[in-house]
Amino acid sequence: MMIDKNFTIETLQKLVRINSVNPALEGGGGGESDVGVFIYEQLWSLGIEAEIDELAPGRLNVTGTIKGDGTGRSLMLNAHMDTVGIKGMADPFSGRITDGKLFGRGSYDMKGSIAAILGAVKTIQTEKQKLKGDLVISFVADEEYESIGAKALVQKIKTDTAIVAEPTSLQVCTAHRGFGIWEITTKGKTAHGGNHQVGVDANMHMGLLLTELYQMSGKLQSYRNHPLCGEASLHVPLIHGGHSLFIYSNECTIKVERRTIPGESEKNVEDEILEIIKNIQGKYPEFQAGIKQVMWRSPYEIDRSKKIVKDVSKAIHEITGRHPLIIGHTWWEDSAIFGEAGIETVILGPKGGGIHEEVEWVDLDSVVQLAGVFYKLATGEITPQSPG
Repeated sequence: MMIDKNFTIETLQKLVRINSVNPALEGGGGGESDVGVFIYEQLWSLGIEAEIDELAPGRLNVTGTIKGDGTGRSLMLNAHMDTVGIKGMADPFSGRITDGKLFGRGSYDMKGSIAAILGAVKTIQTEKQKLKGDLVISFVADEEYESIGAKALVQKIKTDTAIVAEPTSLQVCTAHRGFGIWEITTKGKTAHGGNHQVGVDANMHMGLLLTELYQMSGKLQSYRNHPLCGEASLHVPLIHGGHSLFIYSNECTIKVERRTIPGESEKNVEDEILEIIKNIQGKYPEFQAGIKQVMWRSPYEIDRSKKIVKDVSKAIHEITGRHPLIIGHTWWEDSAIFGEAGIETVILGPKGGGIHEEVEWVDLDSVVQLAGVFYKLATGEITPQSPG
């Protein structure tokens, strides 16, 4: 097995030089159109019949399949094409290479992984490898916002196993946190600031709720823990109330962000918040609050005894010479969507730094090594496990 290092690095550099900032996150974002067409053309040049699915104007998925002979399990290699914004970055699309690192927005999250997938596929095609199970190569839109790409993909394609190639420093990630966003609004009554017998202050009522949420956030960190993902958490990133001095606020709204760990459910998390509201209403009958869910992303975990987890670990060892760690992520990833679709999914990506920061980079040697791991997993060229 020989990964074409020059092809892999040159492909990565070209990918980073394409603006694929998620337009939902930052004005002027390029979306996935240009980068998707580039990947589509790369797949066809490698002899793979690729498809483009347009999900919305400028937002698309790209997929291709190398058919196996049906004697093995199918595998999906997946990466998202969108990136976060570039505000504050000096030269976000340079693709500059210094000391074995390639710099630019998306280099680490996660165009290094896209290049590794393409590098692995090139070797498979060049060597005319015969696969046992189908290999699906998928590149999706919008992971950084609403994941419309992954949601559409699992409606179209199902595989037995998947690798979501988010950054892991070539460690094996088997779990990650999820999150929920709720909007809560307290109700008051508008009145002149000097007419306290009439006015009801929605902002002060929100203060009652904020106090309880603050106490809840501390309790979560003490008793809701996961060995790989750490503790659950809660915070209030946004608050708005009132519209003028000298007027009682008739409405105050907050956004509550609740980070969840594997084992927590959407219903249980929302019920805990509703219980707080109910308890306040019991103490203060004039307290009125409404709640609605804005977003939910499930946490994820795969049993580390699954064959795909063991295969990924063995492939990393055979490529790098070291035994990888089993880790968890504190953020959310598309792997949860694949998991909910019944696809056994592991997270694996390259080394690097500056994820979502002003200076982002990926280690080039790790990208080439990652391509080698993907090749081994796709072709089954992993040393069989000893009996017993």
